[in-house]
Amino acid sequence: MRAIRVVVLLLVTLSLSCVTVNVYFPEAEIRDLSRQIEEEIRQRAAEAAAEQANAEAQDADSQQSAWVEPGALLELVGAALFGSRVHAQDRVPQPEVTNPAIRRIIDGRAKRLAAVNDFKAAGAVGENNKALLEIRALDAVSELRQRATLQRVVKDENADREQLFKEIAAATSVAPSQIPRIRQTYAATIRDEARVGNWIQMPDGEWRQK
Repeated sequence: MRAIRVVVLLLVTLSLSCVTVNVYFPEAEIRDLSRQIEEEIRQRAAEAAAEQANAEAQDADSQQSAWVEPGALLELVGAALFGSRVHAQDRVPQPEVTNPAIRRIIDGRAKRLAAVNDFKAAGAVGENNKALLEIRALDAVSELRQRATLQRVVKDENADREQLFKEIAAATSVAPSQIPRIRQTYAATIRDEARVGNWIQMPDGEWRQK
């Protein structure tokens, strides 16, 4: 009788070990969300650059001459009245899944995007397969002050991304244990959208220049 109980216990144990637990992970949703967020970051960075360039141009014009031709004045007034409205129509829609924390992260990343792209173009940093920036060649930046800036930019950018993955998990009801999968999915988006010449790390760990 005891032998029978032992056999039954073994059979139950074996059957339980064969049970596959399906963990919820909306990969398609995460992929689409990552694309939306990256597009929103690029859009915000482009708008900020355009506004800065416009402000600098207006300052230069005002310094050259305080008098403005009537036609040019009308153009300036029209831009002031209608430029922001037209510009808003051209904006990409906000990500479908968002919250105040994600909005702050998008704003922060947009502000440093130009610096990130410059360091990527120099070959100093690349995108690793965990969806984080990684310093590849510090000597690609000659000045010590620029190197300090590079290290600060990478640190701040990665901190924002780390928090972003957590916010995405919470917003999409994904268990924190699945954050590594969010990283993988997000990294695939970054590789797909990387500029030609940028360094990217493949899933197997190999680094390639796109």
